[in-house]
Amino acid sequence: MFLIRFFMKVIHMNNWILIFATLSLILASSYIVYYIEPETFTSPFEGLWWTMTTVATVGYGDVSPTTVNGKIFAMFLYIVGIGLMSIFIGKVIDFFSIRKRLKEEGKLKITTKNHILLINWTKKAAITLEELLKTFEHVRVVIVDENISKIPLQHERVEFVNGNPASIDVLYQANILSSKSIMVFSPDDVLTASQADGHTLLIASMIKGIEKEHNQHIYTICEVSNSNHIHAFNHVNVNEYITANDTAAHLAARSILFNGSSEIIRQLTSHEGYDLYSISKKSEWKTYQDASIALSAKGAILLSNGNDMSIISKLHQPIPSDAKLFIICNDETYFDIVS
Repeated sequence: MFLIRFFMKVIHMNNWILIFATLSLILASSYIVYYIEPETFTSPFEGLWWTMTTVATVGYGDVSPTTVNGKIFAMFLYIVGIGLMSIFIGKVIDFFSIRKRLKEEGKLKITTKNHILLINWTKKAAITLEELLKTFEHVRVVIVDENISKIPLQHERVEFVNGNPASIDVLYQANILSSKSIMVFSPDDVLTASQADGHTLLIASMIKGIEKEHNQHIYTICEVSNSNHIHAFNHVNVNEYITANDTAAHLAARSILFNGSSEIIRQLTSHEGYDLYSISKKSEWKTYQDASIALSAKGAILLSNGNDMSIISKLHQPIPSDAKLFIICNDETYFDIVS
């Protein structure tokens, strides 16, 4: 009965106290058995070796007590030590199980750095995530959403934060200040474009507020449901916006006039064949023409510097040192260029 009460108290013991008690028992036992049988256990380390193999139930038998006192102590250690060790291992397993569950439920603080934040889990967000994981093997992604209770995709490079993305605490939990860029998707579950854009704008405003408070640039991209609302996003200094509906309508019109153009755009926005990539200026490229010739030799097409596609008409102009060159090529060529 005494042992049952003892182990029940141990089970409800504070984890740090349990760790201390287990380690103290192991170390104390190492010296006690050395004191009881110095002929058998020639050093405290020999006592530690025997203690560890006993409480871990390995029992190699290479060293063991030979006296009555030593055997009595061994029986005590076998009962109490193995009981403590079993409870200790159980607590460790519980800790990792609870941590795994909290991580899946998006309750833990994100410590990842240089990651991509995908805010609002939608069908487009799912497609974007798949494309990111497929195209960039080192990219890490954090999903932020308040309407799903568990991480939507189990992947070693994907993490999840459950909560209102318009909350400062939730954004800090997602480690926003260490993120590389943020994509805010228009929510699927709202009735009107105005409501959707209002929700997106609120999140963007919170992000830009954090940016201003910490004097740190946070690159933010927003999906805008109605292009008439773009001026509001410009007002809060959103870096980029995507107007999916207008883009689809424009692409439909171009396809009607110029058959096949939609397939070109589809390939450039999917992981099939040739794709759109961004690279930095190389030191040997002085002008856009230098870059264009060098890239063409590798099988890539120079498209623009940032959103400036007019470089095709000014190939002889020097390339700025901070140029962000967009090219069209396949995966193999891209990795050859940046390597």
